[in-house]
Amino acid sequence: MTFKISNKNFLITGGTGQIGSFLTEKLLENNANVTVLGHNIENLKEIKNLVDTKKIKFIECDLTNGDRIKKIGPLLHDIDFFVHLSSELKLPEPDAISSAYHTIELDIKSTVLLLQQLKQLQGILFSSSVAVYGKPSYIPVDELCPIEPISFYGCGKFAAEKYLKLHSNDKDVPLTILRISTVYGQRDRSNQMIPVFMRKALRDESIDLYGSSSRDFIHISDVIKVIMSAIKLNQNNLFNIGTGKKFSNQFILKKIIEITKSESKVTYLEKSAEYDFLCDNSKAIKDLDFNPMVSIEEGLVDEMLWYEKEIQKQSNNE
Repeated sequence: MTFKISNKNFLITGGTGQIGSFLTEKLLENNANVTVLGHNIENLKEIKNLVDTKKIKFIECDLTNGDRIKKIGPLLHDIDFFVHLSSELKLPEPDAISSAYHTIELDIKSTVLLLQQLKQLQGILFSSSVAVYGKPSYIPVDELCPIEPISFYGCGKFAAEKYLKLHSNDKDVPLTILRISTVYGQRDRSNQMIPVFMRKALRDESIDLYGSSSRDFIHISDVIKVIMSAIKLNQNNLFNIGTGKKFSNQFILKKIIEITKSESKVTYLEKSAEYDFLCDNSKAIKDLDFNPMVSIEEGLVDEMLWYEKEIQKQSNNE
């Protein structure tokens, strides 16, 4: 039976981010009632107009603040569907204990506290990551590949998966887990490889390229489509989400230099402990009717055009 989105109350964590902002817009198109949890009301960006015009509810909440989560609890009691996107991919810090503690607060403690506030859930979708696999035992990576995370981010995502699963089983609430590969495209303000290369190339700044590993990159529009399919299916399940194609960072940088006509100087550097990653997305293709449509070339042009507009906006405001 298809889960009917219209008039249902959705809660989205990470709703001001790349995936969250696009998903918020898509859910509104499907007549859902959307509440977004965000760290800072000054960080609304693309969804600011939706908040200002009261088309969505926005609740300011630092998910590492347990007291704040408990305080807003009464505002969440009528939520029907929980979309948990909140995430923070941080570079390794010198203080490993500090990094580990932050992961526990953001990915584990906040997940448990939020679940305690959601009294009438009919479904949960969790945006996990292929980072849970670490350096994979084999490629392409299917859902049965051993879990061996090598980062605090991957550890946090997998721990959240387990807590959500326990809650799902206890409360008999369907849980869909999507282990998503590297997302790129419009609204990507992260410090991951593609947006960093793109920003620097557009400004003709020097670029350091580390190693030659390959990854499975998936465009944001394909991610939103598969999330919507998973919400409508609303079943206990786990899927790897990627294109089933991998490209080296050298190839990606070459394409970015070409499309931006950049004069950036590139320095090639070695990187230790490299590995390739490629998704086996056959399960998502079968069960979610998943069909990634955007080629890497089309996606990079799409991201470039968006960044050109962002840079122009910044110039106009200076």
